[in-house]
Amino acid sequence: MRRLKLDRQRQTVRWLNFENRVQSVPDSPERGFELALYYAVTHDQARGREAVQWALAHRCEKRQVALVLDWCGPLATTDERAKLAKSDCAHAGMGGTAFILSMRDKLFLQIAAGEDVDDPESPQWKGLVALLQKGQFRNAQNLYAAVEIINAVRSATRSDLRRMAAQFFETLPTEFLLSMKPSDVEHPSWIAHVAALALVALDPNLPGSQYLQGWSMESVQTLRDGPGVAYEFLWADPYLPGIGYQNLDPWVYDAEGRLFARTDWTPSACWIGISAKGLEETQCPSGWADKINQFGHMTLIPFHGSCVPIPNPKNGEASILWKLQPHQAVVFSSRTGPQFFQADGAGIWRVPGNVGGKICPASRDRTQQNLIK
Repeated sequence: MRRLKLDRQRQTVRWLNFENRVQSVPDSPERGFELALYYAVTHDQARGREAVQWALAHRCEKRQVALVLDWCGPLATTDERAKLAKSDCAHAGMGGTAFILSMRDKLFLQIAAGEDVDDPESPQWKGLVALLQKGQFRNAQNLYAAVEIINAVRSATRSDLRRMAAQFFETLPTEFLLSMKPSDVEHPSWIAHVAALALVALDPNLPGSQYLQGWSMESVQTLRDGPGVAYEFLWADPYLPGIGYQNLDPWVYDAEGRLFARTDWTPSACWIGISAKGLEETQCPSGWADKINQFGHMTLIPFHGSCVPIPNPKNGEASILWKLQPHQAVVFSSRTGPQFFQADGAGIWRVPGNVGGKICPASRDRTQQNLIK
């Protein structure tokens, strides 16, 4: 809040854009949120009362109603607060995006109404983390709602849901950036831009957050109008450290069996995404998938069913084998005998740094013996 008030005092571009939206777009679908945020920064009671009246007239907008109740509650009468705290609207469906949004809305209203929040170990929070791990973070609306949930749970319970999957969340800022196709990196949707800003604020000290901050704070991305200006005003923090994202090695492989990579950071770069769902690609040359390709400091090697030579890794370089069958076993010879490894569910295997020479498919009998051991 100190930063937001300082933006107003300094009449920054983001404050002016936000103020202009509040003054000129009375029919905004985000009107409750915008008015409540405006009141929180300015203490303009007329705008605060307008926010309360909007919430009373739009009680099914649970997230916005909760924010109005939380931020403008002192301006509402006892009867108005009681009405806002109790919603008779049905919850949205429980699949995919609707599940995460419904979870967020319910949580916000619980907190604003002073109700107890579910224990951090509850199944619903575990389900949220599982959905993100399975790839729902690529939906920017889902990611934004999830960041709001994590922030709210952390504030209400002093517990961090990210502990359930620490490694995943540590690489999430990098993975979110690299999961975007070149055209989306150059011209992101407003919700992707805002989701990035919110994700950075969740943990600015992560190395990936600093690259994501460098990308999301580019001046060409500043939102001038539309519903995103209020969110950008809320989340964009120019005081956080940022690194030019073009310095990020353009590939990431996570424990869920996903690989995102691009040849470079130019708009015309070849981009790929490999997961258990298959291969995505854009702007890649014909026949690339049958060849060895270089993505930054990562060598991507296709496996064609027979032995494949693996180059001796250089310092800081990585080799990844793909086109294996899901969970297929491979073997290589070492001074201590044959060593067995197994691909992930997408048929990807990151070659350990001490492995060189030829990698061959393992016989079924030897594979079973190794897995039993």
